[in-house]
Amino acid sequence: MHANPDPPSGRRGQPGNAGPTVEDHGRAVTANPEAAAFYRKAQQAVDSPHAVSALRLAVKADPGFGLAVADLDAMTAAPPSPISRRQIIWERHHVEVVRAAAAGEVDRASDLLRELLASVGCDPLALRIVSDFRNRMGQGQGLQDLTDQLPGCHQESRS
Repeated sequence: MHANPDPPSGRRGQPGNAGPTVEDHGRAVTANPEAAAFYRKAQQAVDSPHAVSALRLAVKADPGFGLAVADLDAMTAAPPSPISRRQIIWERHHVEVVRAAAAGEVDRASDLLRELLASVGCDPLALRIVSDFRNRMGQGQGLQDLTDQLPGCHQESRS
């Protein structure tokens, strides 16, 4: 899947405005436009509490939005909720990454994250979640090579 060179028109739109159902890098997501807008806010969040707030709003706007459901579960230490809607390939890979991290499988999650980033280039929430779990388990330095290679679009995700 190719990254969109120009930001989508709804990328900086306010949540609740009709806009494209894409995430912050222009990749399609299986969500309604309102939930996608909140998900973009979560991706752009300066810290985890702000990301969690935006994810809660995304899930409220579209309870079947698997990316937001999986990220919110991981970031709030909730048991994994079922995901009822079919997902795009990159979404399935993202969910696998964050669920592995939340299950305490940080080495596996890190390996999966490397594969995901090689495919999509940047995924700030997956990086934030895996980094947070690595830090909690005393393995915080394991992703430095990845964070040094990421594009500059999400500086706050670099931990």
